[in-house]
Amino acid sequence: MTTPDLPAVEGAQLALISGSAVEELQVLLERCEDFEILVTGHPPDLYAAQALLTDAPPDHPLRDKFVIGVWTDQGLTAAVELLRDFPERHVWYLGLLLVAPEARGQGLGERILAALKPWIINQEGRALRLIVQDQNPAALGFWTRQGFVVIGTATQDLMDRTNQVTRLELRL
Repeated sequence: MTTPDLPAVEGAQLALISGSAVEELQVLLERCEDFEILVTGHPPDLYAAQALLTDAPPDHPLRDKFVIGVWTDQGLTAAVELLRDFPERHVWYLGLLLVAPEARGQGLGERILAALKPWIINQEGRALRLIVQDQNPAALGFWTRQGFVVIGTATQDLMDRTNQVTRLELRL
């Protein structure tokens, strides 16, 4: 399956992050350490960017994983992680939408999501799912304002922490 060109976002350029941008991605992850600490209890390690590019659920092909960089006039300002056909065919999983602290609250996240929805539909996506950790109520508010609905709760077991999470879905 081929991947169509990434969509346009007003005031930004989207591109798949490849090896040449790993250092930029690492810098973004470190600038957004507040999120990593909130989720995992510690800042990103030295290999966080490389892991984001190469880690996938067991039996899920890396060709169906997309790490998209969002560049603005201030450099790499946001990153998105998507899994196609996960956990099932025609369902996409949004593992991460990370926006640099200085760009938050300015509508960039909404513009990215609005651009990605038709792009996902064009690839036979019918739903988009994600989880929000209970300790992140601001994120839950953001996603419900974007039209996502609660479909359940779960426990997320990480290396050093266990989180209660809310599972959300947006029908496309």
